[in-house]
This record gives sequence, structure tokens and C-alpha cells, in this order.
Amino acid sequence: MEKKDIWIGTDVGKKNCVAAVDFPTAGSSFSRRKVADLPAFEFENSLVGVKKMLRWIDRLTKEYCQENNIPANIVEHHFLMESTGCYSRQLEGFILETRPTLKPIIENAALIHSYRKSLNLKNETDFLDAKGIAYYGSDRQPEYRQKNPEIYRTLAEMCRLRELYVTQLGALQNFYESLQMPMLKRMNTATIKMLNSKIDDLTREIQKFVREHEELRQQAEIMVSMPGIAILSASITLAEIGPLRDFSNRNQIGAFCGLNPKQKISGTSIHRSKLSKAGSSLARKILYLDSTQAVKIDPYLAEFYHRLIVNGKSPKTAKCACMRKMLTILRAMVAANRRYTPELFTKKTSENSLTFETLSKPEQLQRIWPQ
Repeated sequence: MEKKDIWIGTDVGKKNCVAAVDFPTAGSSFSRRKVADLPAFEFENSLVGVKKMLRWIDRLTKEYCQENNIPANIVEHHFLMESTGCYSRQLEGFILETRPTLKPIIENAALIHSYRKSLNLKNETDFLDAKGIAYYGSDRQPEYRQKNPEIYRTLAEMCRLRELYVTQLGALQNFYESLQMPMLKRMNTATIKMLNSKIDDLTREIQKFVREHEELRQQAEIMVSMPGIAILSASITLAEIGPLRDFSNRNQIGAFCGLNPKQKISGTSIHRSKLSKAGSSLARKILYLDSTQAVKIDPYLAEFYHRLIVNGKSPKTAKCACMRKMLTILRAMVAANRRYTPELFTKKTSENSLTFETLSKPEQLQRIWPQ
């Protein structure tokens, strides 16, 4: 029999969450309902709360299978939630701890928000939000990306806390110039010194954490072989994106990071393309800084950048293209388990010459770089 996908949409909060279930159409009272009529359940964002929620889902699933004469072994549950930072990662951990076979999917919040607007719901509540997320899952079928959530979640927490300190440090340094009272200047200076110390401590902890975990260390060692990539930026990229080898092509990883172009055309009006910016802003920030440095020291990426400028592209557009190019190269290198080498762009095979585009195909790298 055909597999039955049951989507559980979850609106995540700091203390409480709401889960809603959208069952597949089966020609019964459990046929797909209106979004407002989906069953929903509120539970605590805790291990105890998740266990209660799963028992509720199991009971509904049993009723669904009995009413429609469906074997329980063809039913598959999919948990879907918005990316809400630490709260969604916390819930993901509770779900995996309670039932490791489940596959929680954390989707970009902007995508789900746009979809919910299309449902034209009159009110905005946690229950309706969860129901809209369940509808989104059934309609769009987002894919689950396999990874070791524990190590990536821990790494992401450290990297984001460091980024918070960096942001606060920048604000305090800018504010220092406007201070007039000597006492306030002394307090501000002490706080800046403390933040610098915490940033240094976190940087060391991040690097230590990556070295101690083989999955992270192998990817980071390959990534830092590319000019412009340091161990810290490689660590932050892995924390925000996850395992690079899990992406099947350059378009997929580019869209995940929000580096895909977004066009707006209406009638005879054609607006300038912009980045979708649908992914992690921190990942884009790191890629921007790394690509800026790489263009200065890598002649091949520099040639790519200047070629775009000569062809009439703006510096900003050219830099965004370099960001995407670097991401494409990094993904292919990690997928092929090979370090960066300039020969990639100059060496030729009997079939074709290598270009930047070749790097989007790991199988091509394997042929050029034999084991």
C-alpha cells in the first residue's frame, strides 16, 4: 500500500508549544479538513511535555488507521517547525531524545509565514499558526536533512552566543565616542574589556569543540584549505548550515543560505533581481567576510570577481556571486573529501576543461582526484 505521510505542524514557544496534525485524505471523517478544523494540542517545551504530545499523536493516528483500515506500518510522521533559534533546537532535542526514529524538520520561518498569509486566516493565534505549519508540510513536503543534531546544535549555540557578544561589543565601542562623563567611560571600557575576554574564550571553546568531534573536524580541515577560510569561519558555517555534503547540488545549498536570486516581473515592469535572503543571516555574513578576503589572495576567485565587474556587474552583485561561488566550491570539496588546490581551475582532462562550474559536481572531482 502507498505510504501515508502525517504532518505535525508545531508552533514553538519558550515555555509552551502547540502541535497540529494534518492527516492524508482517506475518504472519511479524517479526510483533509479546513485548516481551522485541524486537531491541535498545547504542551510544554520540555521532555515531559513532548511525551504527552507524542501520546496524543499516537492516539489520533491509531483512530485514523482503524477508521480507514490502514496498517500502522505504512504511516510515517513528519514533525515540522519554524526556525526560532534556541527554542526550536531545544524542542528538536526533546523529540529526538524521546523518539529517535522521528525526523524533526526545521524550516525557514519566512517561507512558512508567506504560506500562512496565502491561507487568508482571519485571526493569528498559536493554534492557527501550528495548523498553518501542518498545512504547509502537507502541501510543500519539505525535505529532512540528515545530520547529527546534538553536535551541530551545541556548536550553533556557542557560535551564536559569540556573535551576540560581537554585536554588543561593536555597539559599546561606537557608543564610547559619545560619552562625556569620565565615570561612564570607565564603566564602558571595563565592559568592553570583559566582552573581548568572553569572545576570546568562546573562540577557543569553539575551536576545541570542532577538534574533538571527528565529523566536524574532517569538514573544517577541508574547508580551511581554501584561501580566505579560517577555522572559526568554517565552524560558524557548519553550525549554521549543517553537513555540507548533505546538499545534492549548488542550487540547493545556495537557496538554503538565501543566496539565490529573486526576480520580480509584473507586466512590462522588470525589477532588479535581489537575493532571497531566506537563510541564516549569520552564514551570509561569514561568507561575505570570507569572500572579501579570498578575492584579495586567491587569483582564481579574483579573476572571477573582476570578470563580473568588466561585464558590467556592480561590486555588490559581484561580491554576492563570489559568496555563492565559494559556497559551491566548499560543498563540492567536502562531498569529494578533497582539499582545495589551484590545479582544479587549470588542469584539463580528456573530456573537458575544469571551470568553477565543475565544482558543483562531486563525481567530477572524484574522477579528477583519484583515490
